[in-house]
Amino acid sequence: MRPTTRKSLFLLLLLSLIARLDAADIEITCSPRSISLFQGEKVTLDCHVKNNLPTSLRPGKGYFISYHIYRDKELVSFDNRRFVIPRVLRRNKTTKFNLPLYFEYPEAGKYTIEFDIVKEGEFWGAAKKWRTCKVSLHLKSLFSKEFKNKYLEFFYKTGRPEFDKEQYLLRMTLKNNEIFKDDKIFGFSPGSTYPAVWIRDTATFISYAKHHYPLRLFEDILELFLKTQAADGEIVDWVDAAGETGKNTVETDQESSLVLAAVEIARQNRGWLSKSIKGLAPPIYKRLEMALDWVWNNKRSREYNLIFSGFTADWGDVENTYPDKRARRLSDRSTLVFSIYTQAKYIQAVEKLIEIFELLNNPAKTRKWQKRLQTIKLQAKKILYLKDKGYFITHIVPSKERDRYFEMEKEMLPVGGNAEAMTAGLMNRKEIEKFLAVLEKKRAEYNLRTVSFTLLPPYPEGFFPHHLLSHPWNYQNGGEWDWIGARVVKGLLMNGFNKEAEKYLLEIVKKNLENFAIFEWEDRRGTGRGALFYTGAAGIIGAAISLFASAR
Repeated sequence: MRPTTRKSLFLLLLLSLIARLDAADIEITCSPRSISLFQGEKVTLDCHVKNNLPTSLRPGKGYFISYHIYRDKELVSFDNRRFVIPRVLRRNKTTKFNLPLYFEYPEAGKYTIEFDIVKEGEFWGAAKKWRTCKVSLHLKSLFSKEFKNKYLEFFYKTGRPEFDKEQYLLRMTLKNNEIFKDDKIFGFSPGSTYPAVWIRDTATFISYAKHHYPLRLFEDILELFLKTQAADGEIVDWVDAAGETGKNTVETDQESSLVLAAVEIARQNRGWLSKSIKGLAPPIYKRLEMALDWVWNNKRSREYNLIFSGFTADWGDVENTYPDKRARRLSDRSTLVFSIYTQAKYIQAVEKLIEIFELLNNPAKTRKWQKRLQTIKLQAKKILYLKDKGYFITHIVPSKERDRYFEMEKEMLPVGGNAEAMTAGLMNRKEIEKFLAVLEKKRAEYNLRTVSFTLLPPYPEGFFPHHLLSHPWNYQNGGEWDWIGARVVKGLLMNGFNKEAEKYLLEIVKKNLENFAIFEWEDRRGTGRGALFYTGAAGIIGAAISLFASAR
């Protein structure tokens, strides 16, 4: 080997050694390095994490990405939201991923954000000299003229400053959950942790969201479900941008949700009802009828003339069978029930289908569905309403186990199911007054800050094997869902209980503004859980604000 070659090799080895000495065990880099956005607005960071450790760091082992906030080099917020590392950080490798972020910090201004990896309860990476990443952030006020002019051209004048401010948060929630495909909006996610478009949530927010987006967008979204509709009329739960679909079969509200969403379009564009999907018959209005026919023919008890579903917590999608995802599908272990929530949603959908046939001047179809409507309404009131208690029971179990479940459930107030019963016209004014008296009594008993808690009281410890519902006051088993509370407000406004509705809506809105978020749900301590920005809740709150503004 020539002397010059040896010298070059020595220099390379020396540089490599210097680089290795300079390298940190973990190195984070991200882009862009400078961000300007509104409070709460979603931004996606491209992250690169280089792992120089001899071992891999795995999700689920207590490792998260989080950040510190500095203003003028002064630390103003040390502990902030944790983000799960989306994949294994393999040893001696650089892992790339996208990180969706929401900075809902209460004060607008200019900040420096320092990203770091934290081992929960043990250490932050910076303490071990891991290399962090700093980003400049210009955080603009959400409640500003700039945001309103850019995104909030449609606005309800309510006379209540809290309701006016809430509309900024509702609009941000919709914006944050836009799903894009080929540079166009494909649909809306239910919330920050969901990747697909769901028919149930679309039906909940469409009446509000269509004021902010072109109607054609929602026609396209509903056609996603109509294109995947089965020949017998059945509808899936969700569709994603890759064309994948799925359904939680323990519920029986997907077909009802399709019709409830479709009527919002039909009221503005009657011609859409006669459109063919993929150029094939039948037209949309017939497909809507097929969906409700499928429920009538496949999910109705001929003995009771009620619609059945799995044994879930009031309106939920997890039944009392398995401790894992199997609890979302009907099986030979399922307990079939008649729930007030399912009946109320089906009744509402049938009413809207009748409205559609009236728009199309089809009296024969109108008569057919009016007859079915009366049958379900009479049976729901006869079998599910507890006159002595003043509310509808969550479920009736049509089996030999009926009495065992009845004795437990007759003492439980299903807030969501009764809210939907009000909307479905199943309660007269005196019955609503009695329901409100029971609701207030139970709120006082459990010291609850809003009417958004789903079950009062919840099912006991361990009744549901699934971890999300196994503990009382958790998830759908008594958790606090504005998705539910706003339905109470909507039902009250539809029935002329404006004073009570305003009080309940104000409690919900104040909580959201304080959190600077609309959480999917919150536990009894007020800790936000699930999705950070929950579109379904935003939509029903928007609908409630609309009704409140109209009632002034």
